[in-house]
Amino acid sequence: MADLHVDCFDMINPFVIASSPATRGAENVLKSAACRPGAIVLRNFGHGMGGGSFIYPSADAMYKGQSAFHSHAVGTQMKDTMDSLDKYCMEVKKIKSKMDSDIKLWVSIGHYSDIVKGGSWQEDWKTQAKELALAGADAFELHFNTPGVAVAANRQFNYYQLVYNCTKMIKEVAGNLPVMVKLAVESCDVLTSMREAQAAGASAVGPTARWKAFYFDLDWKTTEARPGAGYGGTQATPLVCYAVAEARSKGIDLPIYAGGGVFSYDQALRMIMAGSDMVQLGALACAGGIGACSNLMKKFEGWMDEHGYTDLKSLKGDALKLFNMSDDFAKERQNRLGQAYKAAQVDPSKCIGCGRCQDVCWYGGIRIEGKKAVKQPDCIGCGYCFQVCPVKALDVDKKRILASAFEE
Repeated sequence: MADLHVDCFDMINPFVIASSPATRGAENVLKSAACRPGAIVLRNFGHGMGGGSFIYPSADAMYKGQSAFHSHAVGTQMKDTMDSLDKYCMEVKKIKSKMDSDIKLWVSIGHYSDIVKGGSWQEDWKTQAKELALAGADAFELHFNTPGVAVAANRQFNYYQLVYNCTKMIKEVAGNLPVMVKLAVESCDVLTSMREAQAAGASAVGPTARWKAFYFDLDWKTTEARPGAGYGGTQATPLVCYAVAEARSKGIDLPIYAGGGVFSYDQALRMIMAGSDMVQLGALACAGGIGACSNLMKKFEGWMDEHGYTDLKSLKGDALKLFNMSDDFAKERQNRLGQAYKAAQVDPSKCIGCGRCQDVCWYGGIRIEGKKAVKQPDCIGCGYCFQVCPVKALDVDKKRILASAFEE
């Protein structure tokens, strides 16, 4: 069995159940703990209850790890019954007394709406940190990724300065407890945010894909998704992976707990292989349930076993070889595949004469002749026609060709 231990925070595995309805209060945290993650983030107090989720195209797509997006939706929402620091601390104590001791409890400090409102929020946040440490929290999280944080209060804040000052402020009162800083990828440069958090003493950073968005059905009156609500999903994985890989390639060695639309084990694997130490499960936990999280974890570990990764150290950053390949080597891989595309001929026994290949050829490299596609001397090997052939009458072993460049 692969060793999933995260050494930097002594976690049993790299999965963090992110702040969400699935982590509101002790009851939900304990319910979420049944899937045995490495850490759970207790949601900010006074945040509200209910609201619901909208998953497109369906929850079934999310459960199957297919392309899907998630947003907040219309539905009953009410005032949070956990509305004071005293009640929040009591929830922490209850969780610590009942949850498996090897699962870490991170707690959210403050909320960006406190900053928008003004007043003595800095002192309030420092008080929260001191009291929550006494209540038994294992780490603090500063939550700067909620949709719109980077452009809060009509863009009047300097987001990077906010990240730096708040991180430094909490770090000064945190004692030995780690300070995790959850960061936006919306309307900001996440690499700059990471650097500011690191300079201020953050223990880890969590780039998380969550945007303001305006999804609506064409019959817009029937739409469930709430305009401007948190939007994320599988389309975010490559964006977050790029942010993580860029950070690693630019010298940021701080622990990272990346997240955003991780609905299946392969997306979680990509986060780690891009260089993240941990993976956040937020939308999957609150909209898919704890069973879905447990299933993802099992498949994640099974894939590692099957592919010979003995521990997280061997998995972490493994894809950076691809991210950081030289221009000359990238061109070599490109040309190998291009040459294969150019040399390959149409299999007439499979061709159905649909004409898609001719539609996407911009060089006169293929034509329909006698209801069959036929390669022409002008083919340059661009590969467009291979992508659209519905019956693989045009086909090459792309994986073998591309991998061979690394193997050699």
